[in-house]
Amino acid sequence: MIEAVKHIFIAIILGLLQSYLIQEVPMGFYLKPMPYLMLFFVLPLDLNRFVVLISAFIYGTLIDLSSGSFGTHSAATLVMVFVKYYVDKALIDFDSLKLQGESYIGLESKGWLFFVYYSLGLIFIHHFLFFGLDFFEISSIIRILTTTLVSTIGTFSLVLLFKSLFKK
Repeated sequence: MIEAVKHIFIAIILGLLQSYLIQEVPMGFYLKPMPYLMLFFVLPLDLNRFVVLISAFIYGTLIDLSSGSFGTHSAATLVMVFVKYYVDKALIDFDSLKLQGESYIGLESKGWLFFVYYSLGLIFIHHFLFFGLDFFEISSIIRILTTTLVSTIGTFSLVLLFKSLFKK
């Protein structure tokens, strides 16, 4: 129960940070970080898959409502969480994590390099879909890729900052 309250608190803080600070501060043409994705890196891996998918959809929809976008956050977040399940299943030994006392992927559990590839890949998938839906023109492919790359690095930097501040 305490773990659930902690995750709800994290979701609220990240949602408010995204909606009322990050979106409101101009950071340049291509930099659009999305720190709310951090929530899906701190959720325990053993949560019910469908609960996490429904939560991702609802959370993305709430971000959409606060930002005035039309389903781009919810679609991209839902796809990222869907892909994350299969990436976790393919690359993570859940029994080993349980023996280490870990319930999610962190810098300590699988090593720094694994966490970098893991989180950058998932963030890139989210951002590519998000900006692809946001710009939605094949002629904007260079802008989509540039914004995706720059924003992925920005979001990843915020994920690392969050990880270093809270150590879990």
